[in-house]
Amino acid sequence: MPPDVFRRVSDEILRAQRPIRVLRSINWDPAVHERFFRGGARELPKPEYPPLGFEPERKIKELRAIRRQVRGKNPVEDLLRRKCDEFIALSQLLAARGTKRFYELSRRIYGDPRDRFPDHNVDNLAIARMWASRPRARDEELVYDAEDAAARVADICNPLLGGHVKVAVRTRLTANAAAGGTSITLRKGARFSDRQVRALAHHEGLWHVLTSLNGYRQPHLPVLGVGLPRHTESQEGGGIVAEFLTGHITDERYIELGERTIAIDMAARGADFLEVYRYLLARFPPEKAALMSERVFRGGLLEGGAPFTKDAAYQRGYCRTFNFLRAALEQRDVELVRAFLAGKMSVDDAELVRDLVEEGICVGPVYLPEWFIDIDRLNAMATHSVTMNRFSLPSVTRYYARRRGTRPPAEAPGRAREADTEEAPARLAGADEGDLGE
Repeated sequence: MPPDVFRRVSDEILRAQRPIRVLRSINWDPAVHERFFRGGARELPKPEYPPLGFEPERKIKELRAIRRQVRGKNPVEDLLRRKCDEFIALSQLLAARGTKRFYELSRRIYGDPRDRFPDHNVDNLAIARMWASRPRARDEELVYDAEDAAARVADICNPLLGGHVKVAVRTRLTANAAAGGTSITLRKGARFSDRQVRALAHHEGLWHVLTSLNGYRQPHLPVLGVGLPRHTESQEGGGIVAEFLTGHITDERYIELGERTIAIDMAARGADFLEVYRYLLARFPPEKAALMSERVFRGGLLEGGAPFTKDAAYQRGYCRTFNFLRAALEQRDVELVRAFLAGKMSVDDAELVRDLVEEGICVGPVYLPEWFIDIDRLNAMATHSVTMNRFSLPSVTRYYARRRGTRPPAEAPGRAREADTEEAPARLAGADEGDLGE
């Protein structure tokens, strides 16, 4: 298939997917929470979902027709077929809102809290529990309302994105912030600390929007500008890595991400909305606990047993993205990292995109995140990580406990034990196309 045909099929996929908006189709109206609290937070909420804006069966037929045009056996055509398959799966997911099948499709598309990593036999849920057990952040004064935060985010992002990002405030949003292809939206009524504003600028703008803009500028495969569930772990994980690499993350952020995954696992095992809400209420203020519970149950069954599993991808995505960067830098392969920035993709797609750049089918990124611009600092952080891998933290903890004459602290529940070896395995370290990334 010649490159001009890649472009034609890519454009057809972009047009076909426009009405498929997962989060917009399952997020609750703020009135749902208002009624919940007016009733004393004692009854299950009663969300009503908006019309999809498309007929799922017709959309599935349209995407299958596009897929049939792609008959070759090469990596690019495999990629285009996978794009069609994922939009078909998303159409099926949205058609199943409010049913047990929604959960079955969600697990197939986004994964499960208890999934193991493909590159390590590491338990995703154990990492979530470890994050949830970390110390709470201190001195995080919420000094910005949503409108002021929006202006500050635009000031941070636009110099690095050529002025192409728009930041708005709106009511119908579950997360405090979300990003589309060329825009960022903040939730009206939310308040932010200075650190949180900087973190979401790097997560939403200088990661989600940046990779969309780079993808849309691909001459033959602008479909790389659209995020897909298969890219969720790299997109959301890459956003958290961006917060970490720019120094704008706290343990409070890790705690919230860990608790989200734990809450999904609770719901999958049968906990209903009220049980999950009460669990989170012991850890967060009422409004935040309710919004976090919405993230778990939106689109699924509030009676339990069928959650929305997207948020379970954050731990897996964070670890895999950070380890991908470490491995590329260890091999002095900066071009592999540049390829990863050239659109929305899984870390497993980066080598293909680098090859396509060399062949002239793709181009490198136009926009670069702040953490990649200073490559010497990035290399130094990778060196620190590789160095610390030489040491087992439980062994070090026991050493200092013996020095103090005390017993070492017990491990957090569910935390994976590190091997006492010289070098333990790495563990951590538009028009708007595509859906919102949170």
